[in-house]
Amino acid sequence: MVKRSRVDFKCGEVGDNVAVPVPMVDRGRGDARNILGIILNRDISTDIYTVAVKAGVLKVRYSRNQFDVCPQRLLSMRDVNLDKHVSLRSAIIAESASGGQGFTKCNCAGGPRKCQTNKCSRYKAKLKCNSKCRNK
Repeated sequence: MVKRSRVDFKCGEVGDNVAVPVPMVDRGRGDARNILGIILNRDISTDIYTVAVKAGVLKVRYSRNQFDVCPQRLLSMRDVNLDKHVSLRSAIIAESASGGQGFTKCNCAGGPRKCQTNKCSRYKAKLKCNSKCRNK
């Protein structure tokens, strides 16, 4: 299985552009399915890669089967922020045109009156609660 994986997925080199898939729960409706990045580092012994995107260096390290290498050079080292470490979700929010997934749910059990305090996450975000946002 490992031999076949090494044949199917050629090694990425430092500086290659990659497309990291974004989980559906982390992206908004109009957001891209992939986020573009650059390979910064490759650990040869474990074959694990460090990827940087425009928002910063991703905290999670990826194996070769978790991203696709792009044939074109869309980003350069000057385009990415190497000073900041970010999670994949915060990198997606930074590049999103609509502000990311952004869904908040109310967990208030006491009805609409309990939703008028700062304990309610939707009230704190200055959003109105309705019957669809509560657990039943």
